[in-house]
Amino acid sequence: MPNVMTRPRRSGRPTPADSAQLDRYLLEVAGGLFIAHGYAGTSMGQIARAAGASKQTLYHRYASKEALFKAVITHLCARLLEHDTQVSLRDPLQALHAVCRMLLDFIMQENVIATYRMMIADGYRYPALIEHAMDEIATPFHQRIIRLLRMAGAAGQIPPGHDNEKTARLLTGLMTGWAIQQRLLGRNPLPDAAMRATYVDETWQFFLHGLGGRAGA
Repeated sequence: MPNVMTRPRRSGRPTPADSAQLDRYLLEVAGGLFIAHGYAGTSMGQIARAAGASKQTLYHRYASKEALFKAVITHLCARLLEHDTQVSLRDPLQALHAVCRMLLDFIMQENVIATYRMMIADGYRYPALIEHAMDEIATPFHQRIIRLLRMAGAAGQIPPGHDNEKTARLLTGLMTGWAIQQRLLGRNPLPDAAMRATYVDETWQFFLHGLGGRAGA
């Protein structure tokens, strides 16, 4: 994982803040190794050595490599999921537009796409890890999109019959499908924020036109 933070320095008895900082450091080091070597090619010993920590320290926090990998995925998504973009009940479509922009920005990050590649390579051997990633990333976003679609339907912003799971999946596919494909192939078609904003806006208008909804964002 790029830009891994430096190992926290300890002096005296660690505080809860010290412990949290060490956890973040261990997760970033582990994430970088998982990306570089794959899940199967990374051991707890490698992670401990790279972090300058003992295996005992690592196992004290994470009972197994699987538990550590799941924590890495949760850590990766934490910054994204902590921002609840419910703009307000006044304009659910505007909130939904903001969610789409945040999702595209997230999946375009280098460490996110590198993690995606690693899960594709190793996921078929470790289905429980993929299920965890889906639960941590895809499911919360999918549920949020459905909730906002239902709010938009109740507000009369979109026609009846579109506030459902199928519409949510279509919207996610429109917003991220092509971008993910290009990034997985090593291309970077939307390298800056302005280009991503334009892409989201154009895709959003296409989506609204297909629904016959009122432009709220």
